[in-house]
Amino acid sequence: MASDREIALEQALVAVLGSARERGIDLDDLSAEAKHLVLDNTKYRHVEHPHVTNACNAIDDAIGVVARA
Repeated sequence: MASDREIALEQALVAVLGSARERGIDLDDLSAEAKHLVLDNTKYRHVEHPHVTNACNAIDDAIGVVARA
């Protein structure tokens, strides 16, 4: 079961992605870049495996929610 914080963070991610979509930003490009930043150990990566994979999956899930909206 997801915690309140997890639910809030998921909603926040969906809202940010929705805002990007409303502004005309290509979500496929944005998603690919975000996953690249996590996978390539950039300054924006703050977790280790298995959380890296989980973060990429969360990005994909949120993109799917926005795409269905």
